[in-house]
Amino acid sequence: MKKLNLQFKTNPTINKTVEIFKQLPSIKERQVFQKFNSLNKQVKGAIVLTCATTLVLSGTYTLKYLDTHENNVFSTDSFSVLAEGKELCKIRDPELVDAALEELEKNLETQYQHDISIENSFEIQPSKAKDKEIATEEQLYDILADNADYSIMAYAISVNGNQVGLVNSEQEANTVLTEVTNYFTQSYVEESIIDVETEETVKIEQVNASSTEIQSVEELVNYIIKGTEEEQKYVVEQGDTYWTIAQYFNMTLDELISANPNSDSEHIQIGDELNLVVPKPFINVQVKRKVTQEEKTPFETEYQYVSYMYNDEQVVERKGEYGVSEIESIVTEENGIQIAKEVVSEKVITQPTTEIVTTGTQDPPPRIGTGTFINPLPGATISSRFGSRSGGFHRGIDMAKSPGSSIKAADGGTVISAGWDGSYGYSILINHGGGFTSRYAHCSAIYVSAGDKVYQGQIIAAVGSTGVSTGPHLHFEIMKYGSVVNPASYIY
Repeated sequence: MKKLNLQFKTNPTINKTVEIFKQLPSIKERQVFQKFNSLNKQVKGAIVLTCATTLVLSGTYTLKYLDTHENNVFSTDSFSVLAEGKELCKIRDPELVDAALEELEKNLETQYQHDISIENSFEIQPSKAKDKEIATEEQLYDILADNADYSIMAYAISVNGNQVGLVNSEQEANTVLTEVTNYFTQSYVEESIIDVETEETVKIEQVNASSTEIQSVEELVNYIIKGTEEEQKYVVEQGDTYWTIAQYFNMTLDELISANPNSDSEHIQIGDELNLVVPKPFINVQVKRKVTQEEKTPFETEYQYVSYMYNDEQVVERKGEYGVSEIESIVTEENGIQIAKEVVSEKVITQPTTEIVTTGTQDPPPRIGTGTFINPLPGATISSRFGSRSGGFHRGIDMAKSPGSSIKAADGGTVISAGWDGSYGYSILINHGGGFTSRYAHCSAIYVSAGDKVYQGQIIAAVGSTGVSTGPHLHFEIMKYGSVVNPASYIY
């Protein structure tokens, strides 16, 4: 059987159409798509509905909030309360100021038991404010109370016609005067006081005053006592005395004592606080009191004259002693300082002992070097000579004599130094001129000072055992141009 060879000619348009249909979804797929598309439209519709509902509710709530809280969101009409051009607070009703001031005035009158008049006026000006900026009635009252200046019938203390301070009541004024008086009399035995008065004329007077002028009792007491509001204190440190503190702060000792009437000037302790402001009280309190106390009575001095001594030399033959008497007197003191004393009676307990002094009639020689040296300690025993001693070198001679014996200048000259000098103890160095100097060491007392001019034979010190010493003696040196020489070669 013969096969047929059939050939078909392809139409391009038909082929393209076939390809398009091949790419189209199947019927099942188209059905799924249609369902999804329908669901998508529903979701979008729900979202739009929700948003619209939210906007409506939000708008309603906002309108309702603005209707009830308009003043918290926007500044509305208010009134500013001012004092001296300064804004104190804001309020809605200006009549609240008058009500608050009326209440404040009543409360002040109750507090001070006086008629009160508020002096300053508060200005009210229109303004804008939110509710949270508005002061409450309580806040308004407190603000006005803090800024109100008011006058009251106060009591003034005047001294010699000059007002020194104001207090609230007559009772407070009398308390001030009592405390001022007590300050200057607290150290006295009450039974000894005869009379207390003030030097000045002091009056208490009722006056119209501003509240800012009123002082507390304590403030006015301190001001009257010191005469100033100045404060300057010093805390006592180790080694301080009244004298050194006064000297450091350029005060006199009396001024420092006056500034601290309740402090014991003889016994101050580390940490004590001293006042450095010298008081000049507005009120000076005078106290008259009877005092009985033992007092020293002075002794007399009797002189014996001899020709063998110079007239500036003195030897105490018998030391004088104070007597003791019981003195009864009327003492007047002003602010703790005695200004008058009247002796009422005196009872002698012990008689004073007269001091007997021997002095010379000769004029002293010139206070310059003579070129020769005398024995500075006549009658002394030479206990150690010049030169080698115990493996060392002794720079002078030791002259032993009883403690307190008079040491004389070996020659005239000028005192270079007089005081403590290490191992020499109390020592004196004298320049005699011509290259000569002399030293007097281990003294118990020194009677001259650096710069003094002395004459030959003048008593300048007393025998002692100060410094490095084995007993009472005078260590005496002579130096020529700075080098020690043997004193025995120069003493005649």
